[in-house]
Amino acid sequence: MHPSPDVGALPVRAVETPNPNARMFRVNETLIPTGTHEFTSLEDAENSPLASVLLTIDGVELVLIAPRFVTVRKGIESQWAWLSPTITAAIASFLRSGDIAVLESETDKAGLTPVERSEVEQRIIALLDEEVRPAIAQDGGDCSFEGFKDGVVYLRLIGSCGTCPSATATLKYGIERLMQEEIPEVKSVESVTGETL
Repeated sequence: MHPSPDVGALPVRAVETPNPNARMFRVNETLIPTGTHEFTSLEDAENSPLASVLLTIDGVELVLIAPRFVTVRKGIESQWAWLSPTITAAIASFLRSGDIAVLESETDKAGLTPVERSEVEQRIIALLDEEVRPAIAQDGGDCSFEGFKDGVVYLRLIGSCGTCPSATATLKYGIERLMQEEIPEVKSVESVTGETL
């Protein structure tokens, strides 16, 4: 007979997000050193053993892996009552395996080094990294810088933010306002989907 686990010591804890179709699963260890990686198919996840496991679960549409959490977005028809414990168990099992969550071959999607970015772009990225990304990570999301052109910052909202009902408000009244206050060159912030600019 096994002793019952201490609830406070559980390696994975499910947390609701503002997006009813996304849930954040906090973990007690570091999955990746920095940044986030988003996966929507098994082909996308070939460099991520953890995402590969989660995407095989019926109803899982998207997996975002961050240093200390995993966000999962489900299909509209799927129910959290069954899905959440299944995902929690899969992540806990993965953590026990000792496998690496995301292999090192993942690279910056824009393919640009900081040296190749303009001074304004570097300031935008710094503000995103210092203020915006930590705030939206609280709700299981992230954003990626996709470009800056003619005063417009283009961001891609990912994780729970990608389909969140309040994403537009977050973008316009939160991120855009902060960007305009801190970086005078920014006129607006727009969301993009798909490929980078």
